[in-house]
Amino acid sequence: MAADPNEPKSNMDAARDAAWIDASDLPDNEESRRFLRLLFKRGRRKRRRLPGLAMLPSMMTLGNGICGVAAIFEFSRAHAYITTGALQLASDHLFFGGWLIFAAMILDGLDGKIARLTGVTGRFGAELDSLSDAISFGVAPGVFLWTFGQFFYGSGNFETKALWAVGLLYAACAILRLARFNAETDPDPDHQTFQGMPSPGAASAMLCLFLLLNWLAKFPWFGSSVMKTVLPVIVPLVGAAVGLLMVTRVRYVHFMNRLLNRQRSFRSLIYVLLSAVMLLVLAEQWMLVLPVGVFAYVLSGPVYLAYRFLRGRGVLGRRQLMAERQRQRRERAKVASRETAAPSLATGENQ
Repeated sequence: MAADPNEPKSNMDAARDAAWIDASDLPDNEESRRFLRLLFKRGRRKRRRLPGLAMLPSMMTLGNGICGVAAIFEFSRAHAYITTGALQLASDHLFFGGWLIFAAMILDGLDGKIARLTGVTGRFGAELDSLSDAISFGVAPGVFLWTFGQFFYGSGNFETKALWAVGLLYAACAILRLARFNAETDPDPDHQTFQGMPSPGAASAMLCLFLLLNWLAKFPWFGSSVMKTVLPVIVPLVGAAVGLLMVTRVRYVHFMNRLLNRQRSFRSLIYVLLSAVMLLVLAEQWMLVLPVGVFAYVLSGPVYLAYRFLRGRGVLGRRQLMAERQRQRRERAKVASRETAAPSLATGENQ
C-alpha cells in the first residue's frame, strides 16, 4: 500500500529525506536544533568495534589510578625520610612520585581516544576514568603538596597545619570538579574548552611548583631567613588558588582536542615542532622551562576572563558600545531613506 504524500512525515522520515535542507533555512528554536541533532546522529558513520582491543582503554584507565596510588606510597616514604633527616632519599622519592603522576597524565590523555577508536565507549569507562582521575589528580597532588612543603621549609606547627588544610582543599576541589564535569558535560568528545581548570592541568601545576623550587634551591639566597618566611605563605596560597580554579567557571583550552583537530592539523604540527625545538634548545633549564609553560596555562584562564571583562564593561566595552550605537544609527537612517523613497516611486508609477 502506497503512503499518502499529503500525510505528515515523522521525524525519522523527515530526517531520512532531508539531505537537501540547509541549516541556515531553519528557524532558530528548540525544535530545529533537535531536528539537526537527529540528522547528525543518523548521518554519522558508526564505528566498528574491535573485540581484541576491548579491554585496552579500561586497562589504561586502571593504570592511571594505579599510578596515582603508587605516587601516594612514594610521597609517604618521602615524608618518612624527611622526619628522619634523610633529605636526599626524600627528594628521590618525591621525584619518582612526580614521574608516576606524569605517567598517569599520559594514560589519561590516551584512554579516551583509544576507546573511541575501538568503539568501546560506555558509562563504565567514564565512571572508571573519573575515579582514577580523583586519585591521580586529586588525592595524590594534595599529598604531594603537603610533603614537599615540609621538605623545603621544615615541619613547624603552623606550616604543617597550613599545608594539611590546603592539601585537603585541593583534593576536595578536584573531586568536585570531576563530579561537575560528569554531570554537566555532554558526551560529545570534541569540546574545545573546559569550564574550570582541568584536574590534570592542576596536578601539572603542583609538579611544576616542586620543579621550580628545586631549580631555585641552587641559588645561595634560597636558604636565607627571608625565603623561609616567604615560602610558608607562597606555597599554600598557590596550592589553594590552583585548587579553587578547578571549581570556577573560568574557561580553559582543551589542548588535546585542539592538537588532534583535523581542521587545524597543520597548525598543530607547527606548534608541536616549535615546542619541541624550544625544549631541545633549553634542555639544560627544563626545570625552569616547564614551570613557565604550565603556569602560563594556569594564568591564561583568569587573563582571558579579565580581557572579556574589559571588552564588555571597561574601556574597550565603551568603545564597542559607541561603535555599535553608530552602526544602529546608520541602519535606522538607511531604513528611513528607503521608507521615504518607496512612496515617491509608487506615485511615479501611478502617474
